[in-house]
Amino acid sequence: MSIQKKITILFLSSLIMMSLIGFWSEKTGLQKAQMLQQSSYITSAKEVFLSLVQGEKAQLESTISELGLKEIKDGNIEKNAEILFHQEHTFGALEILKYSGKYYLYIKYLDTELLLYDVAQEDSIHERFITNFLVSLDVILMFVIYLVVLKILSPLKHISQKMKEFSAGDLKARAVVNTKDEIGDVSHNFNAMATKLQEALNAREELLRDVGHELRTPIAKGKFALEGVSESKEKEIIKRAFNDLDTLTSEILQMQLLNKDDLFEYSRIKAQTLITEALSKLYIADEDEIQIEIEDFEITGDLYYLTIALKNLIENALKYSSSKPILIEAKDKKIAVVSGGEKLDKGLEYYAQVFTQNNSIHKGFGIGLNIVSKIVAKHHFKLKYEYQDEKNIFTLIFIP
Repeated sequence: MSIQKKITILFLSSLIMMSLIGFWSEKTGLQKAQMLQQSSYITSAKEVFLSLVQGEKAQLESTISELGLKEIKDGNIEKNAEILFHQEHTFGALEILKYSGKYYLYIKYLDTELLLYDVAQEDSIHERFITNFLVSLDVILMFVIYLVVLKILSPLKHISQKMKEFSAGDLKARAVVNTKDEIGDVSHNFNAMATKLQEALNAREELLRDVGHELRTPIAKGKFALEGVSESKEKEIIKRAFNDLDTLTSEILQMQLLNKDDLFEYSRIKAQTLITEALSKLYIADEDEIQIEIEDFEITGDLYYLTIALKNLIENALKYSSSKPILIEAKDKKIAVVSGGEKLDKGLEYYAQVFTQNNSIHKGFGIGLNIVSKIVAKHHFKLKYEYQDEKNIFTLIFIP
């Protein structure tokens, strides 16, 4: 889960909790205010009824004033208010009304009707307003903090994206973050590391390329000079050594080329064409050493490099198979190369590394499978190894 999602979840959780607290506080506050106001009005109503019974207007006004009440002349309140409490008296009735969040005392005695309002509840209303305002302000502040935190962390997403691009092979990828904080330091350190790594990789590629090209000349001269030497056991040993050096040089150069991007030229290829091209690059003294079974299908890829990959698999099978013929089988978007022999000591990933071999094998340089794995990976295809019925099976799967 991303940092942004975690922060969002924390923010929403805090927001929900704050909203629940605010709602509960408002609800309980209203209930308490209503109970207190109702109790106060019932007590005050007794005093007002007593003054009404005495029939002195001055005494009534004095009583209303002393109780902190004031008379309201508004017919809409009586018509539209919610009745919270009703009590009948001998010569009248009293009601407690609620209208627009305020509480009113309605008293009827004979022909006299009074609608009274307790001015003290204004303080309670004001306090609830301030409380709700502060809760709302806190929610807004939380939202602002959430946005600020996301803005502070937003460069991390940019840095992460550049790291992915760099690891995918874009050695020029750099993070552009100008903040003067720890995230800016991370960006600066990544750029410095990427620059040094790019320089090291470029130096390695230049070294491999230069060494490969420089070796070609003495190898060619040696092979040419060897043609003038009479046939002997020593000549065959030297000739094999030169051929091995030539093969190793070609594989090193090929491995170096595979590190580049946009190397492939994609086209539609028939499986039969791919197998034919791969076989044409091999020297096969006896055609009976190879058995081919093809159910043709199409592949989208680079013919040249896929040919190299399949050629390397066939070449290894011919070199290391304990029995002939080897089998090349094409069907269901797969080409399998099957050869007899012992099971590999380790997994395919081990042998796909440079200069690794099976302990029982003394031929080759351990580069061939590395080249195959790189070509397959860059095409987004798969290379699979299986061992069945004392057979080693290497399969190219042409399904992304």
